Amino acid sequence: MHICYIDESGDSQQIRSDIDDKQPMLVVAGLFVDAQRISRITDEFIGLKRQFYPKLFKNEKHALNVLLKEIKGSDLRSDIRRHPAGHPFAEHHFKFIDGVLRICKTHNIKLVARVWVKQYGVALEDRSIYTITAQNIAKRFQHFLIDQESRGMIIADFRDPARNRYVAHSIFTQKHKLGKGGDAYPSIEEAAVFGISDNHACLQIADLICSTILYPIAGRTVCAGPFNNVHTHSNYDAIVQRYSRRISAMQYHCAENGQRRWGITVDDPHGRRTSIFPQSQPAAREPTVVAPPLQASSNDGVL
Repeated sequence: MHICYIDESGDSQQIRSDIDDKQPMLVVAGLFVDAQRISRITDEFIGLKRQFYPKLFKNEKHALNVLLKEIKGSDLRSDIRRHPAGHPFAEHHFKFIDGVLRICKTHNIKLVARVWVKQYGVALEDRSIYTITAQNIAKRFQHFLIDQESRGMIIADFRDPARNRYVAHSIFTQKHKLGKGGDAYPSIEEAAVFGISDNHACLQIADLICSTILYPIAGRTVCAGPFNNVHTHSNYDAIVQRYSRRISAMQYHCAENGQRRWGITVDDPHGRRTSIFPQSQPAAREPTVVAPPLQASSNDGVL
């Protein structure tokens, strides 16, 4: 049994110009996780949170309550934007994210995602965007389940009833469609269900990957030309250099009707880019030891 965890970063609001500080994109990601490993992943993730953000949890007497206080990827991203590479605050967060990616590698977690870049003055159409993205993630998950000879289900981060409905119904209609073809996702047990991330370690990991890695990488490699705002800040180059290769290795690719389906794809109306990865990816930087930081992060204790 495998679980696909879905989370997002960004929004569908209109952005008026290249210097408007609204978010220039929406990123939706899915993590494919072996259900038998969820308990170990949860334990390791709780330990990682306590190691790097002890002030947040100093009054918690029960270790499992650590999961209730989420370390949001958008908060870490903001801290990294405000501090140059090598600054203790930024390096503190990087070491935490290194640990998150090590958990993903240890447990062979796979990644798919879609980046939707906005046009000036045009809001993203929620129903269409969420329908297309959810169906494409489910399609890749179906291929993955066949490869693994496994069954699966989808747990998406709870947002609001309207968006939840788009995601669930888009998968429901493909599973129960009539006529030629029948069930498009026969290895997926049911339409998507929704979880509160406070109690799902893998949803929190999905948020961190989506918000702290995918979003700023796309901000620099895809959006930095058409947009010049806080979301394309040059301090995010450190994220591009540190994580592009590791994130690329996490992708799940598949083929359909002889056509390659990449794990992470882009819809870019400006430069027509199809990938978030730089043309020449840097060598992977993956420390073998995660040491406690010498200085507390500005994010430690204020989330």
